[in-house]
Amino acid sequence: MFQGSLILGVTLCLFSAWLHRTEKHGWPNESFETELDRQYRSRRLNSRRRIHYLIAACGGLILVAAFWGPGVTWVICWSLVMLMLLLVVFLAAADAVGTHRYHQKKLPEIQKQTLGDSDA
Repeated sequence: MFQGSLILGVTLCLFSAWLHRTEKHGWPNESFETELDRQYRSRRLNSRRRIHYLIAACGGLILVAAFWGPGVTWVICWSLVMLMLLLVVFLAAADAVGTHRYHQKKLPEIQKQTLGDSDA
């Protein structure tokens, strides 16, 4: 159980760090040219930063539970991990709604570019 918790905790911490780094430097083929794009990216960075910190905190709590061993602290740590991961799911759903709204606002701009290119 110790080794599994150790692997899971370290993996969550490293995954969170990778996600944060990739989000901060941008994903491949991603460009933010207009003001709408920049506003969306700013909001997205802030909301996803919270998610990355929560995932890293889950990894830290799993490591604490692994080193502390079975007992009350172990139960508390794993209960907090469960609640935090549930919060991550809700925050990710809110992020998906924000992304959907951004795409709805961006669609007329994309259509204008596409139709404008095909008319020329």
